Amino acid sequence: MPTGHSMKRALVALTMLIGVQTCLAAQTKDEEQAEMVQGLVRIVGAQAGITLYCRKAYAIDDKVSEGLLRTVRPTLDKAIGHRQALAAIDEEGQRLSKEIAEIGAERWCADQRELLNTDGLRVFLD
Repeated sequence: MPTGHSMKRALVALTMLIGVQTCLAAQTKDEEQAEMVQGLVRIVGAQAGITLYCRKAYAIDDKVSEGLLRTVRPTLDKAIGHRQALAAIDEEGQRLSKEIAEIGAERWCADQRELLNTDGLRVFLD
């Protein structure tokens, strides 16, 4: 049978282990939420980029594009708040503008078309 001293050490070790597991679970949840938020912001940015840059080369299904935004924007606002969502979308717009400037709108649009068609989202009609 454990002595009082070894029992205390065992309880302290168990408490520390539970604390570490709780912290790791919270960290994982925070990371998952951050990834979700980043994904939502990227969807909003991509739809804006598609609307602005891809109409010259491809027909766009506005109903699908707008439907994505109607779903994503409220979810994003709920996740991080309206002001933070606007700031994140603005930041994504700047990042996306640089990306499109670097690789060119034609290539960017072709990449988006391939990606969305692979995912089954028919934003591009042709």
